[in-house]
Amino acid sequence: MQPLTILEGIGLGALQGVTEFLPISSSGHLVLARALFGIREAPVTVEVALHAASLVAICIFFWREILSVFTTRRGLIPALIVGTLPAAVLGVLLKDRIEALFDNPLWVAIGMLLTGTVLWVGERRATDAKPLDAVTPSDGFWIGVAQAIALVPGISRSGMTVSAGLASGLERGAAVAFAFLLGVIAIGGATVLKARAIASFAEAGVAPLALGCAASLVVSLAALGLLTFIVRRKCLRVFTIYCYVVGLAIVLAKLTGVW
Repeated sequence: MQPLTILEGIGLGALQGVTEFLPISSSGHLVLARALFGIREAPVTVEVALHAASLVAICIFFWREILSVFTTRRGLIPALIVGTLPAAVLGVLLKDRIEALFDNPLWVAIGMLLTGTVLWVGERRATDAKPLDAVTPSDGFWIGVAQAIALVPGISRSGMTVSAGLASGLERGAAVAFAFLLGVIAIGGATVLKARAIASFAEAGVAPLALGCAASLVVSLAALGLLTFIVRRKCLRVFTIYCYVVGLAIVLAKLTGVW
């Protein structure tokens, strides 16, 4: 496989940063980008590097919350462990079947419509009752189940976990923080597993890799800030509209033979 161009590296980095953290599904948008625009699949090296940059962004943005897990909020550790298990188990048992879904944009449409619905329901059920310190293993499990469902393309991990946190009664800031504390584990684990498939760093090209990582980091930080702002302002329904529009557009295009 030929190395990516600088423009491809920056574009993929920016796409990763926006779609990984805003509740619109990074996997779904990558499937659509490849299907609509013929964007070739990035080398494993690039994929791993961009996810690593996003992981660094989470650690920078939520460094206080991450540090508190090992100091003043050690009670969150059981909830995080329980919350990690559903996606880990489902990922191992159904890995091949889940990967096969990435070949069909209709699954992206279904996932987008489901994401939009979950965002709407999560916003409606939010009570802002519990702080981050009060997250229980039961809360962690159900938020973890939501994260596991997001393994399907088109279903947003951040959208599912934040909405599940809101529906569990967490304060808005706590729902976002816990979602991304889980995200550190999920993204970190997936990145380590994929890193084992790297044959050579030369396959990506130094400049595209470096600039792609920089774009992913900067855009990820901006997206995290925007998501936190939107959740606190009770505006998640904006993404519901987006997910419905994209999902229905894909279905309509398939039914009419336009795509």
